[in-house]
Amino acid sequence: MIASVPTLNRPSWLALIGVAFAAVFLYSTATGDPTGRLVTKIVPVLCLSLWLLPRRNANARWITLGLLLSAVGDFCLEWASSWFLTGLAAFLLAHLAYLTAFVRLVRRARLTLLVPVAAFGIGSFRVLEFSLGDMTIPVALYTTVICCMLWRAWALVGEHPREPQKAWSAALGATSFALSDTLVAWNRFVEPSTTLALLLMLLYWGGQWAIAASASADSPDIMPAERP
Repeated sequence: MIASVPTLNRPSWLALIGVAFAAVFLYSTATGDPTGRLVTKIVPVLCLSLWLLPRRNANARWITLGLLLSAVGDFCLEWASSWFLTGLAAFLLAHLAYLTAFVRLVRRARLTLLVPVAAFGIGSFRVLEFSLGDMTIPVALYTTVICCMLWRAWALVGEHPREPQKAWSAALGATSFALSDTLVAWNRFVEPSTTLALLLMLLYWGGQWAIAASASADSPDIMPAERP
């Protein structure tokens, strides 16, 4: 009798590939190997998009689109410094895709959440402003969009009692992504640091994973019973 060979299911092998390539990217960053960074950076996010791909609800499709746009942004940022603006545009579109997904779930404004989000956005932009030069307007626009995405992610919390963990996953993922983007700007425009480059990538991948985890095949497209 031939013993059966255990096989990895789809999420498991995607996770293994994503973690392996992330580790190689971090090693390449620490050792200053641009080729290693270029060929590995987009893989973890592509693995997340492949993990979500079979899910049929509209929320998952928007988040999958955001992940794919993020992969485009990753490639542009690694390909050449002159492609930074193109990469920024790709990430801006990714945040708009996430924003669309979150707004589809909860449309109640929850304007009180704008206070801490606006404080974060204005504060981080003011810290960077004098180092941005010609990138001031693009970065200001980008900061506005990511703050809108962050606001709508936190608006999910408390609105869907059947799956509170998914709302918290979206909110914490968006927060981690926003912090990562702030560190990207500091690392590029103010004071480059290998340690900072490693930290921002961990925040970025953690944020992307949490946002992806907030999408589920059994989640409705629009959350019910929205309160005025």
